Amino acid sequence: MSYREKVSAVIFDKNDNFLIVQLMGYRPDDWNFSGGGVEEGETEEEAILRELKEELGTDKFKILKKSKQVIKYDWPSFVIAKRLKEEGKTYRGQKQNMFLVEFTGKKEDIKPDPKEIKQVKWVKYGELKDCLNFPNQWESAEKVIGELFN
Repeated sequence: MSYREKVSAVIFDKNDNFLIVQLMGYRPDDWNFSGGGVEEGETEEEAILRELKEELGTDKFKILKKSKQVIKYDWPSFVIAKRLKEEGKTYRGQKQNMFLVEFTGKKEDIKPDPKEIKQVKWVKYGELKDCLNFPNQWESAEKVIGELFN
């Protein structure tokens, strides 16, 4: 099995807050950066802007930088089985590229897609560690953010 190509956005605003999302299937304490799969024939930059518009309901985003780090992880068996049942195909996990993205709009411009996202929240950098609790999620995010903001 191969890895699904994914892009994610480390989104920040003019007040140095970070935007994180809670997807529909997540537990109450699970959060992530917004993003999704790269479709055939699409560049990673096109994919991240499309995903942000679909998930967050606005195009008020500006890509500033792409991380050199690629985060690769395997999915648990139940995720592989669920995707196979729902989509008729599956992957071993995901290979993720991350972008630093500036939010250029107003908070009320963000209208999360209720089919995908339970809620969004803005947090300071120091709060991210308590929100990113999937295995190795915080460690990977910390490296990427350190690289992207330097």
